[in-house]
Amino acid sequence: MRKAKVARYHSSWLLGKQTQADIVAKFKHSARQFRRKIAWCWDAPSLASLILTGEIHQAVIIDGIRIGSSVCLIARTTEFVIGWDWVPYESSQYWSQLIEVLPPPAYVVCDGQKGMLHALNTLWSGTVIQRCRFHAWLNVKTKLTLHPESEAGQQLLAITRDLLQVHRKREARIWKEKLKRWYRKHHSYINQRTINPKPKFGQRKWRYTHYRTRSAYRQLYKLRDDLLRSSYRPNPQLPRNTNYLEGGINSQIRTLLKNHRGMSNEHQMKLTEQYLYSRTEAAGTKPISRQKAPRKTF
Repeated sequence: MRKAKVARYHSSWLLGKQTQADIVAKFKHSARQFRRKIAWCWDAPSLASLILTGEIHQAVIIDGIRIGSSVCLIARTTEFVIGWDWVPYESSQYWSQLIEVLPPPAYVVCDGQKGMLHALNTLWSGTVIQRCRFHAWLNVKTKLTLHPESEAGQQLLAITRDLLQVHRKREARIWKEKLKRWYRKHHSYINQRTINPKPKFGQRKWRYTHYRTRSAYRQLYKLRDDLLRSSYRPNPQLPRNTNYLEGGINSQIRTLLKNHRGMSNEHQMKLTEQYLYSRTEAAGTKPISRQKAPRKTF
C-alpha cells in the first residue's frame, strides 16, 4: 500500500472516533499488520516549524496543556493555531521559546501565569495584555468557596460573578464602581489582624484575620484594568477569556487522548501535534472556534 494512503488512514484513525478494529477492517489485515504498516508514521518530524509564517496578528491567545510528562504551550488566534512548543513545565524560560518565534501582536489573551507574564513583559513589551476573566473567577471562587460565611465574602463573590457579564465600557465602569463601594464598606473587615503568640523565626507577629477574602479582593483590584480591557477597547478580535484554547483546542485533545487511552507518551505527543496541525491555516481547514466570537460593541 502506498505511503500516502497509509498516512491518511493513520491520521484518520488518530483524529477520528474510529477504533483500530474499524481501520483494520478497511485494510483487510490483522491489527499487528496495521501497526507494522503505520510504524513509520510515528517517526515523522515535528510539524510546528512548518506553520511559522511571520504574519502579525491583532490578537493571540496562549495557554498550555499537560500531556503525560510534558507540557504543550500553544498559541492561536480566534481562527487558527499559529504555533506550539513542547517543554517540561511552564516557566518564563520555556514561554520565551514559544513567544520569541512569533511576531508581537497588538493584544495577547492569557491566564496570567507568572512565568508567562515575565516572558511577555520581556519579549512583547509593547503588547497589551488581556487577562482571562474566567480564570479570575475560578481563582476568587477557590479562595472564597461558593458559599462564603461572611457578608463581605458573599458580596465579593457576587461582584466577581458579575465580571463575566461585562461587555461594554459603561458596564465596565459600573463594575469598577461596585468593587470600589465594596472596599469602602468592608475595608476595616479585611484589614483586621490576629496576633500570632508564637511566630516562627522570620515570621510576622500577626496575620490578616480574613486573609482569603483580602487576597481575593486584592487580586481583583490589581487586575481590574487587565480584566476589563476588552470592554474598554471594544474589538471583535479581542476575546475576554482563553475559551478559544480551553474549549476549542485543549478539550478536543483530551477527548482524543481518552479515545486512544493506553498510548505511550511519545505517541500522545504525536497525536497532539497532528491535531494542532489540522487546526492551522496551512492545513487548509476552515476557521475554528467552540466559542462564539465576542459581539461587536460601539
